[in-house]
Amino acid sequence: MVTIKILIADDHHLIAESLSMLLGTVEKFEIVGLVNNGWQALSFIENNKVDVVLADIHMPLLNGLQMALKLKETISSTYIIILTMSEEAHHIREALQACVHGYVMKSAERLELIKAIKTVFSGEKYFSEKIVKKLAEMEDVQSPNGKIRIKDIMSLTKREIEILRLVVEDLSNIEIGEYLHISSTTVETHRRNLMKKVGVSSAIGLMRWGLRHGLVEGV
Repeated sequence: MVTIKILIADDHHLIAESLSMLLGTVEKFEIVGLVNNGWQALSFIENNKVDVVLADIHMPLLNGLQMALKLKETISSTYIIILTMSEEAHHIREALQACVHGYVMKSAERLELIKAIKTVFSGEKYFSEKIVKKLAEMEDVQSPNGKIRIKDIMSLTKREIEILRLVVEDLSNIEIGEYLHISSTTVETHRRNLMKKVGVSSAIGLMRWGLRHGLVEGV
């Protein structure tokens, strides 16, 4: 397994340093930086290799969810795990719309946090048990473009979201493959799976679905 490079974004220095010590001893984990707001996190990611960001929601200047939204616009290869005390429904909804890859409570045990990091690094999503229960109770998200089905957003992998955005930019399978450093055949497989998950049969359908769910910008 390759080394997972981790950035910790939290304005509480004691918590950030404790997390660094807690995770720094895990085999194949490397803590590459500590920052205390979302702007610092984005700047660090732009200039350094970061695989996973552990971000608090409540940070000055740019909070964790705002940072995730900014990062969503860049087709970044960085995974984001929100690490917070908040179980509030509106925070969970905003996290889903920002396409974060994990949502973990700060009360989680060390082993759960390690599992969350490894899970999102593998391309899947991870939500703490408390959050999964909250999601099961929540109604779908209402947006200006219509109702967003929570289960639809949760079902998408990071790679599928990347491909969705590139399809909307009218790139061919070959161009997408070159951009993501994967084969055009692999792109086609992801594309078929994506269309099946969201229930559409064309690139236009994908664009409309992505717009409605806030995963792509209007073009």
